[in-house]
Amino acid sequence: MIGTSIGRSARRSASLLAALLGLVSAAQAQEQERVPADPTLTLRQAVDLALEFHPSVRASRAAERGAAARAGGASAEWWPSLMAGGSVVRYQKQMLVFPIHDLSQEAFVFDRTLIQGGIQLGWTVFDGFGRNSRAKGARAQQQAAGARVESSEMALIAEVSITYLEVLSARGILDAQLRSLAALDAERERVARLLEQGQAAEVERLRVEAAYAQAEAERIAAAQMLDTSERALARMLGVEAGVARADRLELVRLPDGAVDEDRAALIDRFEASNPDFAAARSLREAAERARGAASATWWPRFDVTGSYQLFTSPDLEVQDLWQIGLRLSYPLFTGGARSNAVSEAGAQAAEAVEQLELVRLRGYDAVDRALARVQEQRARVEALSRAGEHLAEVTRIEQLALDAGRGTQTEYLRAEASLRRAQAAVVQARHAEIAARVELARTVGDLTPHWLSTMLETTR
Repeated sequence: MIGTSIGRSARRSASLLAALLGLVSAAQAQEQERVPADPTLTLRQAVDLALEFHPSVRASRAAERGAAARAGGASAEWWPSLMAGGSVVRYQKQMLVFPIHDLSQEAFVFDRTLIQGGIQLGWTVFDGFGRNSRAKGARAQQQAAGARVESSEMALIAEVSITYLEVLSARGILDAQLRSLAALDAERERVARLLEQGQAAEVERLRVEAAYAQAEAERIAAAQMLDTSERALARMLGVEAGVARADRLELVRLPDGAVDEDRAALIDRFEASNPDFAAARSLREAAERARGAASATWWPRFDVTGSYQLFTSPDLEVQDLWQIGLRLSYPLFTGGARSNAVSEAGAQAAEAVEQLELVRLRGYDAVDRALARVQEQRARVEALSRAGEHLAEVTRIEQLALDAGRGTQTEYLRAEASLRRAQAAVVQARHAEIAARVELARTVGDLTPHWLSTMLETTR
């Protein structure tokens, strides 16, 4: 018997282990389906992964579903209500089984067990247009929730794009540092040869070692920045850190001939497409509808009512009874509750109007700042690119002069350090210009995965 129990326990443990392994395998398979099979990860793929995974978007979508349900519930007020019910009650003493419709002896039927059932119908004919206002207000709230979904998606697309660009910038800076270290390695070897031949002073070795140490410190900082950016991107996408490594990312650049749009056109598109502005506009409408619903309480209410009822006891036949009527109700005195509710709704409507205007003003400011940022970064790219070209030529000339014995090591090392920083600055400026254009697109309401595919180019 003990052996049989042990065998059953072992089989149950094996079954549980198999089930757990199956769940783990299913989770791994689902994760593998989310991650692109291609070893590269484009910006569009990164954005798609983030939109599928990130809690900010999923929360806003859930809020939209809740708003849609509330809108459906508000619209349901237009339909009649139909309720069915029944009861079986046992009394201590005899009770009337059927309603009394006359004073004959047969009308008085008593029993201790009463069985009743019926259907009740009700429909509001008129409520001062409050039902209409509540339904339209709920639909406006639903539209605002939909706009918030778009806003959260655009914010996430911008955040993923900027982090993706930060990874590329960190990789570009690290590449510049490695090239600089390689050049400094060559200088160390040259100085070492000259020292062996007695043709160089110890100060030259110290000078190049100091420059190498500084470049190595900058390389370590760049490597740390790259690792931090890769991990941040992976968290946004809901994938392992290795998926968002810099060597997997596609390079992003602006197409040739990218031009700035007119400010007036950007402002018009902001008012037409920005989801935050659309949400504020919908909330203003919802507040106006709420004021209408509150004002409806000053009107009388008319309802149509009806019912069909059944009465019996265990030993008697069933008797039925129907009724239909029109009910009028109007609160004559509410202690100020009704007037205060109307005042509150009016204040909320006025607040919504001002909030819409505030979103408009802030949107105009955001468009101006984003447009200025685009122009600033484009100018920096052009200036730094020219500076980088000049410094590369200066470094080349200084190295040739040093090799020929006509230059100085100090000038060469200074030129090499300036070139290293210029190359890093160019990389950052190019990606900052792209980030500025992404932010401008988000501000005016254009930022979608399709916009990324259309307005940006990817290369290896």
